[in-house]
Amino acid sequence: MRRRSSPMSCVSVPVVVTLSNANVPARTADVKRQGRQAETFSKQPEAGTFGAVIFGRAGAPLSEVGEALAASWKKSTNPPLDILRLSPEAAKEAPERILEGLFSESLFGGASLVMTSIARETEARPFLDALKQIDESSEPPAGRLLVMAGDLSTRSTLRKTVEGLSKSTTLQIFERTERDFENWVKDWLANARLALEAEAEIHLIQTLLEDQSLARTELEKLALYADDLDRKLTVADVKSLVSLEDQSSGFEMVDMALSGQTKPLAAQLETQLQDGSTNAIPVLIGLINQFKRVLRAHEISASGVNGAKIGERLTPRIFERQWPAFERIMGSWPPDRALTMMSRIEEVDVSCRQAASPQEAHVRRLLLEVSAHAERQKRRR
Repeated sequence: MRRRSSPMSCVSVPVVVTLSNANVPARTADVKRQGRQAETFSKQPEAGTFGAVIFGRAGAPLSEVGEALAASWKKSTNPPLDILRLSPEAAKEAPERILEGLFSESLFGGASLVMTSIARETEARPFLDALKQIDESSEPPAGRLLVMAGDLSTRSTLRKTVEGLSKSTTLQIFERTERDFENWVKDWLANARLALEAEAEIHLIQTLLEDQSLARTELEKLALYADDLDRKLTVADVKSLVSLEDQSSGFEMVDMALSGQTKPLAAQLETQLQDGSTNAIPVLIGLINQFKRVLRAHEISASGVNGAKIGERLTPRIFERQWPAFERIMGSWPPDRALTMMSRIEEVDVSCRQAASPQEAHVRRLLLEVSAHAERQKRRR
């Protein structure tokens, strides 16, 4: 009986191709790498490796390792890379574009960085075919192909195929141990010059351990909050900022504003910002992050991805049940208007960070301004 391959988890995953002109012989070493060995490879990839599949369970630092490998390949590329984004749909319709990126330099003389995102294993077929052709080619490609996946079982067609190739490798990434994760967070804070009180740092690490995959996003949120803050972050700061966005009252108000729910928003503003139960700055940061997610969604849509598949590729992910509401928000905020409003948010942010500035009043007016615009857009549609 033919055994079916296990599907990938529906995780938004980028595929990256970079180009160089090195004429490197085929590699015959072990093509399977796990854990720290895989992370080391991402920082110092071996010559002769032209393809890689990075995979692991939810919580593993897949994006971080993928970014490290892409950066390592990009460093050796001169002149700078051109970027070409391909959706799985576009690759399926014109798979030759992948090989063109792998074996050809751009018309402008620079190497290419071809990027795509796949949400399930069936979308990997054009890229698997390209990896096979790399293996069969007598001449090495100028490019590199990196596929980031979710959790792949040993029966996965994607995994088995790549592990059977001589010029590609698989990198299996595991969730960090508590000690490794603690060291990683401390290193990140040190590099960002982000100072926390001792108890705040302990609380931060314990909170982030609940979902390591979101750690980088939450740390960047802290860094944005601490910008120009002339003191160490406290436990109260961490508690108000580092939480699941969709479980916080601040995120609920942001969602109301973006979707034009002015009346319920005004009522909640009275009970939240006025009585001080919700810090104004985290709400402002949540608004900025949500606008960034809207802009990213428009970029994905422009690449040829449609409907709920867009949400699968966002970070944090928009699940199918959440997609209709988010799609309506996208309709109210096309890219040009979103960018204009982000400039307005920056102005409010400056005002909020000034000494003795009434932060709650500034943020309250801004949220109502955002909501009024979204409400007008809904009436026009």
